[in-house]
Amino acid sequence: MLCSIIIPLYNKASFIEEALQSIFNQTYQNFEVIIIDDGSTDDGVVRVRAIKDSRVALVQQSNAGVSCARNKGIELAQGDLVCFLDADDWYQPQYLDTIIKMAKCYPELLFFATSYKRVKVTEGTEKYWEVADQCDIEIINDLFHQCRLGSTLFIIDSFAVRRSSLLHFQPYFPPGEQMAEDQDLYFRLCEKSAFAYCSLPLAGYRIGINDSLCATYEGSCLFPAYLRVEQRALNREMPDRLRSSALRMVAEARISLARNSLMTGQRYQGVKELLGVWRGMVSRRWWVTLAMCVFATPKTVQRWEHWRNQKA
Repeated sequence: MLCSIIIPLYNKASFIEEALQSIFNQTYQNFEVIIIDDGSTDDGVVRVRAIKDSRVALVQQSNAGVSCARNKGIELAQGDLVCFLDADDWYQPQYLDTIIKMAKCYPELLFFATSYKRVKVTEGTEKYWEVADQCDIEIINDLFHQCRLGSTLFIIDSFAVRRSSLLHFQPYFPPGEQMAEDQDLYFRLCEKSAFAYCSLPLAGYRIGINDSLCATYEGSCLFPAYLRVEQRALNREMPDRLRSSALRMVAEARISLARNSLMTGQRYQGVKELLGVWRGMVSRRWWVTLAMCVFATPKTVQRWEHWRNQKA
């Protein structure tokens, strides 16, 4: 079973060699690597070209964003499974082996995932860790429910999908979107299939990069991916068993946005987000947030959210 690993590359020259080395170190070696350089201005392309391995292909394009880069990689992929790796992240040596085993064990499922580990990499930081030899595989039928609870079970680096199934989900990643564009694909997939999940952290997610999108995101608006989920649920374009959890997930996201607005003194925007919650999805957290809109100062909301996050 061939794995196609797609790496979007944009000005991550100082990390790309480590990412590739983590692929070469895999215990499963039947793979191809497709690197899509998205108009980089550093020497990342030069570094990739210096790597002499016939399994690595490099394609250059004008800057069009991470979604377009991944979409281009999918078009070129030949593997049975399509995996993804951001240029500044890495795999544990057992990652591909674990994904392949799940794919063979559950031929009826469309996609698979493992857990991951957030690592603030500084000089001397160990990027590899001990993991168990085996992992109990869990079949998850409702990703929306997990997201509503605040569980980030996996990230793009620890996610894989059957290429034959993926071809029915065009556009794979929404062009022009660079936040939650991966969740958009997960949500659409989970509306068609359950997925197999291994709780071992088999991918490393680098945090603390100053110019990363996640570091600069201010949480001021609902992601288009969530708006599309909400619309599909309201239009009954997803299985009935998922509609309630999908709407509740979006409701929780709106409540979080309302609190972010309150912390910055934008009381009107906070109320507006609360009123956008679909009827029937009002929760105790919704009512607490409404009370905050009326009575709480920005500093009070900040202290509350800090306490809540610490407790979580």
